[in-house]
Order: sequence, then C-alpha cells, then structure tokens
Amino acid sequence: MNRNTWKYSVTLTGIFLVIWLQAGCAPEGDIQKQTRFLMDTYCTIQIPGDVEVLKAIEAAFDRMEEVDRHFNVLDSTNALYRFNHFSESISDEEILALIDIALRVSDESDGAFDVTIYPLIERWGFFNETPSLPDKKEVQKFLEYIGYTNLVLEDGRLVKHDRRVQIDLGGIAKGYAIKEALRVLKELQIESALIDAGGDIYALGKLNGKPWNIGVRNPRGEGVIGVLEVSDMAVVTSGDYERFFEVDGVKYHHLLDPKTGYPADGLTSVTVISSDPVLADAWSTALFVMGKEKGFPLTEQRSDLKTIMITTEGEIISSSDID
Repeated sequence: MNRNTWKYSVTLTGIFLVIWLQAGCAPEGDIQKQTRFLMDTYCTIQIPGDVEVLKAIEAAFDRMEEVDRHFNVLDSTNALYRFNHFSESISDEEILALIDIALRVSDESDGAFDVTIYPLIERWGFFNETPSLPDKKEVQKFLEYIGYTNLVLEDGRLVKHDRRVQIDLGGIAKGYAIKEALRVLKELQIESALIDAGGDIYALGKLNGKPWNIGVRNPRGEGVIGVLEVSDMAVVTSGDYERFFEVDGVKYHHLLDPKTGYPADGLTSVTVISSDPVLADAWSTALFVMGKEKGFPLTEQRSDLKTIMITTEGEIISSSDID
C-alpha cells in the first residue's frame, strides 16, 4: 500500500507507531528528552526548548512513578494487592475513580474490556518468560469467576462477589499515568510535548508551529502505512504482536476475550484516538476484542472515539472523518 498522509487534529500512537519527522518538519530548536522504565515498559517525554524544560520532564516522570507504584498489583503494600489476596475492600479514591471508568467501558463494550481477566492472563504466562497454552478445562475453571459484574462499587468501596476474583488495572493505568503527566506539564506552563508510555502517546500542542507527525508502522512488514499530523490528542494501539508465543505454528497473543478465555481474533491492531488517554487506553483493548463487525460501528456512533483497525487479512479501516 502506498504511504498516505492523513490529516487529523489527533494524536496517534501504539507500539507500532513511530514518530515521523518529515523533511521540512525537522525541529528548528533543541528538543529535551528523557526516558525511564516504568509500568513494565520504556517511557519517554520530550519537550522542545532549552535545558530548563528538563525540570518539567522530571516532575512529570515523578508523577508517573507515583501512579506506577499506586497501581502495581505485585506491591504487597497497596490496596489492589490486599483486594486480590485478602479480599479487603478498596476505599482509595484514586483507585475507585479509575475502577469506575473501567466498569463503564466494560458495560459499554459488553464485557470486552474486563479488569477481572487478570488471573487468566497470569496463567497464560504472557508477562513472564515461560508462557504456555492452558487446556480447555483449565480455561473454563478460570471463566467461572472472571467477569466485571463480580465487582461492585457501593458506599464508597469496591467489593467482590467471589473471593477468587482478582483485578489488574494495567489495561487502563498507563493512560491514567499519561493523563497525570500531562496535567503536571500544563501546570508548569508547558505548551508542547510528546509523552510516550510504551507506545501509548499523547501529543501536546505543536512542534514549531506544526502538528507532530506520526507514522503508522505496518504491523506485518517494513515501513509505515501512513503518516498523521496530530496535536492535542491521545492515541493508543493494541496489537497482537506485543506479547505472544507460538505452539505448533499457531500464534497466541495476550489480548484475551473475557468470554472465551482465548486470544481474540480477526484483527492485528486497533488504534484509538481520543482527547482522553484513559479512554483511549481502555477502548483500544475493548475494540480489539470486539472485532471489526461489532467494534467499528460503535466508534462511528461516538464523538469521543476515532479508530484505525487493521484486520488479519491486511484490510485497513478508519473512522469516516480521518482522511
């Protein structure tokens, strides 16, 4: 496919997105840039300007580190760990606010996004060095207690109907960390920046008066399938190439369908474009699981979400107002 130039005042992102500074769009001044390893990925913040803006970058990263610690399900000192392992209710307002968003996305996506799928992802081993294929009976056993309706927000607390239920907000927390970093930068009067949390990107403002140029890389080959001119938007991509393993020539990726317990099929990647990085993060997963037939019409009905989907056959489908 020939490279297209899509013009849309949004930020596109994803593991398979690359910053594409075209000829004639190279920065006129310096860009300050730092990278830290957070949330199990490399995060980069870059801001046009002199060394003074490094203070803002550090402040934004410090806030992202706070979010990382607060939502780390492996940290035995936090509320999520105690909820998972000791069934303690959660009253932490910051966690409850994100849970509320997660549950709304779950409801609106008919359960395609579900934070209770965490135990099954752990069993598949996608986040360690020894992934393995579970048998069908094992998967069915997990499905007995996987389901967002097992979670209840009541009287300012999160409780669960089944003690076996465990949750992980990793599918939405990166978007929240980006949103918090963005808030810090704006408070420090930063007007132009690019925040990249392992491919989840927010492009603030413009680069030397022009939109940030983002290339969309081909998930199944070399080069890019298009270039977008973007500003003041978040774009997040979920793809089947991020975490996967193969057994007897069959590829198994980490984007599991909560209804079946197996990897969703039909798409190779879904990019979601939204002014809210939290929604973009959650919906990129939800739409991937929903697939083209159910997911794409939903985004066409919403003003807060735009999408670019690539099917396993290589078909590219984009929202009607993305040229």
